[in-house]
Amino acid sequence: MCGRFENTLSLQSVFDLLKENGIKAEILDKKVKTKSENIPPTAKIISIAQNEKKHIVRPVNWGIKFSPKSPLIFNSRIETIREKKFWWNLLGRNRTIVPMTGFYEWKKEGTRKQPYRIYLPEEDVFYVPALFHNMKDEIFASLITTTPNKFIKKVHHRMPVIVDFPTAMRFLDSDVNDAVEICKPYSDKKNMEMEAVDL
Repeated sequence: MCGRFENTLSLQSVFDLLKENGIKAEILDKKVKTKSENIPPTAKIISIAQNEKKHIVRPVNWGIKFSPKSPLIFNSRIETIREKKFWWNLLGRNRTIVPMTGFYEWKKEGTRKQPYRIYLPEEDVFYVPALFHNMKDEIFASLITTTPNKFIKKVHHRMPVIVDFPTAMRFLDSDVNDAVEICKPYSDKKNMEMEAVDL
């Protein structure tokens, strides 16, 4: 995880959510189209970042690719971020948040792999911490993943870091050591559900 996800929110609705919570924000590239379901790597995805004066809601490219021959890094393991200087520095200066309404995992059932939509039944939207990198006047982002909780372990050996809105805002604003401590598996005490879907 995470190779596909869902976000039914628009750039405008994410901006409105920030505004409703008293957070000063600005939308960039408002006319860029983003998918809402079965969003794949390399797609334009909605993100929230922060500068010294305000929060920025903008579309970014999902996945960091440093050269034509290098792999597309659409997920970044928190363990690697802790250990590698380049990724640790990105966490220190280039943090962003990606809103989601669900994500997908595939589970082998007999001879086929069945896709499942995984979501939080008590939350309309949740947030996944990510890192961004600027290259050639474009912004690329990689979602942060961690070890799975008991629920996700049934279908995959990794899961996205999942946080609520206040924690997402704290991730953007905290120092690097606090930010890395936020990146842990979603609590087994909180509800997650999954449903079979056709993609």
